[in-house]
Parts: sequence; structure tokens; C-alpha cells
Amino acid sequence: MSRVRADSAMKLDVPKTAPISKYHNKTTEVDGILFDSQKEAEYYTNLLWLKRSGAVTDIKLQPEFVLQPAYEREGKKIRPIIYRADFKVTEASGHVYYVDTKGMKTPVYLLKKKMLLYKYPDIDFREE
Repeated sequence: MSRVRADSAMKLDVPKTAPISKYHNKTTEVDGILFDSQKEAEYYTNLLWLKRSGAVTDIKLQPEFVLQPAYEREGKKIRPIIYRADFKVTEASGHVYYVDTKGMKTPVYLLKKKMLLYKYPDIDFREE
């Protein structure tokens, strides 16, 4: 009995479909920026309107916070634990706040949020 290698097997002409997201979010593009969800894209669009009106002076995407620095143990490098918010928003008054637009609050997200609020107690953090 002969075996056929997978790479030489007959290929079917099946149209490609977009992969289904684990949490059923739909990637959305706004101004050439690809967002992980429609909710995040809509929030960004609202921020753009606030910026045009002058209520917001700056919008940063994906600001990072180090929750635990990288370290080495027994010769192995351990990566840092990073929390990445969706937006950093600076209002005209100078006040800064951070926003996360989660549709599904996973256990990892909840743990990192808890670590973030502990390490940065004075942060203005908002969930949408």
C-alpha cells in the first residue's frame, strides 16, 4: 500500500472564507487602521469626532503597561507581563484616561485588569 504525502495530495478548489473569531468579533478598518472589533472601531470613530470638536487633543492606540518586568530564572528568560489598553485619550483640559472596549471579559483580561489597577492606582481606567 502506498501513502500519498499531504503536500502532493489532490488539492480541492474550495473558495476561501474568513476565519471565525473565537469571540465572534469582526475586524473593522477605520482610516486605514485595523481594529479587532466593530465596538473598538466605533469607539475610535467617536474619539475622532471629539478630537475634531476640540474636546480631545490626543488619541494613542494600544498603550502598554508593564505589570511585571521580564526576569531570568535558572538560565531561562521569562517575558514581562504586559497590559495593552485600546486607547489613551488626552482631553483638552490635559486629563488623561485609558479605555478598553471589551465585549468578552476573559479570565486573563480580568486578572491583568486587577494587576493594572493595583500597580497604577491613580490611573483613570474606563471600560466601554
